[in-house]
Amino acid sequence: MSQTETAPMTTDGRRGDELLVVEDLQKHFPVTRGVIFQKQIAAVKAVDGVSFTVRQGETLGVVGESGCGKSTMARCVMRLLEPTGGRIVFEGRDITKLSRTDMRPLRREMMMVFQDPYASLNPRKRVGFIVAEALEVHKLGTEAETKRRVQELLEVVGLSPEHYNRFPHEFSGGQRQRIGVARALAVNPKLIVCDEPVSALDVSVQAQILNLLKDLQRDFGLTYVFIAHDLNVVRHISDRVMVMYLGHAVEIATRQQLYSDPKHPYTGALLSAVPIPDPRAGRERQPIVLEGDVPSPINPPNACWFHPRCPRFREGHCDVETPPLRPFGDGHFAACHYPLERWPMTADEMRTVREPAAAS
Repeated sequence: MSQTETAPMTTDGRRGDELLVVEDLQKHFPVTRGVIFQKQIAAVKAVDGVSFTVRQGETLGVVGESGCGKSTMARCVMRLLEPTGGRIVFEGRDITKLSRTDMRPLRREMMMVFQDPYASLNPRKRVGFIVAEALEVHKLGTEAETKRRVQELLEVVGLSPEHYNRFPHEFSGGQRQRIGVARALAVNPKLIVCDEPVSALDVSVQAQILNLLKDLQRDFGLTYVFIAHDLNVVRHISDRVMVMYLGHAVEIATRQQLYSDPKHPYTGALLSAVPIPDPRAGRERQPIVLEGDVPSPINPPNACWFHPRCPRFREGHCDVETPPLRPFGDGHFAACHYPLERWPMTADEMRTVREPAAAS
């Protein structure tokens, strides 16, 4: 079952107040052999059947290990990469196969903040040009109006209008990321995809950028898809969270549900690895230790994608039948045949969980 099936479709193609609907999204990169006559021999299944929705004004956090397909999924949603399959509906309009010309008006509604604040800004252009570029592409305002708009945006993100004529190398990492946020805000978008926007920043600067994003969301009614590795960061900014593993969505829940009552063993393992500031609680906690490495997306496991590393693996079931995204109530979904019953788990429960894996 896909979580997009839980609400009826409205007459304009959306479900209720949902701004973005993604159904069975796939992105496969071909693996070829040969120099002149190339032949496809396999495919890297970077994203393989991801479905989710984003409501207007909310933040959907996306977490998972490196290489699980988070950034590829985000670029497919933005149509920076062409999806191999699936469906992307934005504001009731199917944009999956729109041409570049047809997509141009929609670019105003969907913007992106990239991970690296050093690589995402053109070092040869001044800040004023970088932030104003989207305004000029969409022909929004005169030259004087554009300059005034850029200076206002610099103030909004905590910079000075005097920074208009500076180059990116004159700024720190946090200031550069603020410039990236200003660029994304320039055309008043409805959806902003943040691809690990704070992972390259110091902790103190991370807090500044996160608080800035929350303030901007409150003031301008923005909708975010926020990708990150740090579960504490995601907990701070997200309303709902999607956990990805090997190109699939394995759990989707509200922030409170995911952090207090995770159902998928992979989610439990991620949460058990998060440091706790209380040393006593940290010693008493029983971490879920995953064995082995992430499988290759070229040759993923049969049935459940997580079963080679899962402590709750049951032979003859997990390696035979693919688990659907099952509902657990109140919009909580998890793709697992043997979900976690309670959280956190005691030492005795951890031993009973690991016994089947050891026996297999």
